[in-house]
Amino acid sequence: MVSLGGISGLFPELRLDGDPDVEIELVSLDSRRCGPRSLFVAVQGHEADGHAYVAEAVAAGCAAVLVAAGFAAPVAVPTLRAEDTGPWPARLARVLLGEPDEALTVVGVTGTNGKTTTAFLVRDLLAKTVGGCGLLGTIRYETGARSTVAPLTTPYGPALYGMLAEMRDHGLAAVALEISSHALEQSRTADLSLDAAVLTNLGRDHLDYHPSPAAYLAAKGRILDLLRGPRRGKPPGVAVINAAAPAFAALDTSGLRCLRYAAGRGGMAAQAAELRVIAAELRPDGTDLRFDYRGRELSLSSRLAGRFNVDNLTAALAVGLALGLDAEPCLASLSAARQVPGRLEFFALPTGATAVVDYAHTPDALAAVLETCGEFTTGRMIVVFGCGGDRDRGKRAEMGAVAARLADDTWITSDNPRTEEPTSICDMIYFGFRAETDVRSGACRVEVDRTRAIRGALASAAAGDTVVIAGKGHEDYQLVGTERRDLDDRRIVRDWIEEAADG
Repeated sequence: MVSLGGISGLFPELRLDGDPDVEIELVSLDSRRCGPRSLFVAVQGHEADGHAYVAEAVAAGCAAVLVAAGFAAPVAVPTLRAEDTGPWPARLARVLLGEPDEALTVVGVTGTNGKTTTAFLVRDLLAKTVGGCGLLGTIRYETGARSTVAPLTTPYGPALYGMLAEMRDHGLAAVALEISSHALEQSRTADLSLDAAVLTNLGRDHLDYHPSPAAYLAAKGRILDLLRGPRRGKPPGVAVINAAAPAFAALDTSGLRCLRYAAGRGGMAAQAAELRVIAAELRPDGTDLRFDYRGRELSLSSRLAGRFNVDNLTAALAVGLALGLDAEPCLASLSAARQVPGRLEFFALPTGATAVVDYAHTPDALAAVLETCGEFTTGRMIVVFGCGGDRDRGKRAEMGAVAARLADDTWITSDNPRTEEPTSICDMIYFGFRAETDVRSGACRVEVDRTRAIRGALASAAAGDTVVIAGKGHEDYQLVGTERRDLDDRRIVRDWIEEAADG
């Protein structure tokens, strides 16, 4: 516990009105979960303003509140005031929990595509080299005490630091953490002390939230600030940057240690990277790679298939090398790594065709998975996908165009339509499909019901064909209106296989 006087002493930029001896045990963003010794922090969110719930938090029994400096309503409990309340849930939770990040090797991963697989690979690598390693990301949270389904890619500050404290208290040595652009923009990771910050790539996504591609890049670039933050006894952190992603050249890396990597593409900048892929043999069941690391040749045979996994494997190896770990145990870890759930997950169909479930939900990611599957497909390339509702509308036509270029048969369907009309989303995708001039076959169907679309695509596949089911990957639900309905692409495929096998 820390007293309000202690908090204002640590952070003189906060103004305290009220009893400095009041003690705080936890920080809350939810007025419904406040109680004795809790501090409610009112944050202006994307959809709601926490200041509207201050009275509710007080009624629930909170010991104190933190509000914006200009908040004028009377408050019946001691009050801290800040110019911007956004970073304070994370900053205060970190202090109350004893700065748990300082006890861990913390690797943060950001980028449009590849975050999840890279984080899983880094988790495996660190678990085998430095000790137990936690994981926080899109699929699940693993703290050593528990493994839970992840509601958010990056949790809010109090939950984030709470789970880091669990990892510390359960003897873990490290954590691999996916950090989304939303989390960086909203300061969910404020004051987090990163040992390595990985920037995988930058494509189109989340432009419903970020006002422009430049703003999206700037949000991603904030991960570098977490290498410059407070550090107690830790050596300086290192930026691990994909040199083949030209947008990252605009980021300010002054004063930072950097290790740049490249998977063999990207022109002169990639050729100057410290870690480069110099040979890659892609197989349906894995990948063989040779690297040049500052003049030394390294080799890796991985179970992970696909050209985009060359990027992910290279990024994870770069993390190990950037942290000063020996190359051989890093390579051994990556060699043993298994496919991440819902990422290029293969299913053999009774017809001799192959189904592939993948999370690809951006134009670049959809193109990458179709190109990867195209390398081992002898028949038709069939794709089933949609786009999320209440999200970036601009990418819908782009994804339709990708399907037109790279698939022989396209099924446009629903993803998570949320509160948008599913047919209007499909129409936007279809517009992009029809507008594309470099068309592979022009065959396209619209089936709003995702289960029917997947089953129809599977039934249409013959020997040698590949059915790519993109967009949801590991998710076992569909958001329709305000409802969360059970729907798992992998389960739909398995059920269809069982039915087809039974005749």
